[in-house]
Amino acid sequence: MFLSIAILDSFILVLSGVLTVAVLGLGLVVYNQFIHPVISRKESDRFIPVQTGDKYDLVVDELSRFASFHIGSKTGNLATRCNAISEDHLIFQFKKSRDSEDYTITVLKNGPTFYKPPRMEHYGKMESKESFESYEIIGHPVEFRISDKIAKERMVNFIEISLTSSFYFNRSGKERMKFTFEVGKIQPGINRKVRFRGDVYGFGKEEGAEED
Repeated sequence: MFLSIAILDSFILVLSGVLTVAVLGLGLVVYNQFIHPVISRKESDRFIPVQTGDKYDLVVDELSRFASFHIGSKTGNLATRCNAISEDHLIFQFKKSRDSEDYTITVLKNGPTFYKPPRMEHYGKMESKESFESYEIIGHPVEFRISDKIAKERMVNFIEISLTSSFYFNRSGKERMKFTFEVGKIQPGINRKVRFRGDVYGFGKEEGAEED
């Protein structure tokens, strides 16, 4: 009888362990597929508009070999806090090669965007998607201008954002590639004196800027 009880207890213990692993696995799948995308889209804790010279670095995880970078108004990795910019205005997707520091970068747009490829001198209207390789932007940035409208093939107001890649040595002494986003020209500036609902601002003279 005692042997039967011991066997039953062992069976229940093993079954509990299996169920625990199964629940944890299911929870991980649910988190990765449903919860994490929502969390990553949450409103940024940055409440001041971007400024020229702001930089954001990104390093792709070696295990997943994938990363994304979102540019928006109130949400994303780079929240501009500008009401002329859409949420997920630009989405950058980075895919790492299995055995090397080579990456394919795909850019998706959800708002008016001009695009200047590496080594090119002029901007052109961006279509729905652009792709390029990481080696192309070493020392030669790819540049974007984002706004809420394009009039006669021109943008009157815009925020410029560039992307470059470079190598660095991590703490383990391994050479890795780093991607750097930098805010460039903001035309004509962002008016920090007038804050709209939702803690966003509009294009205008920079606070304290002198009139021409």
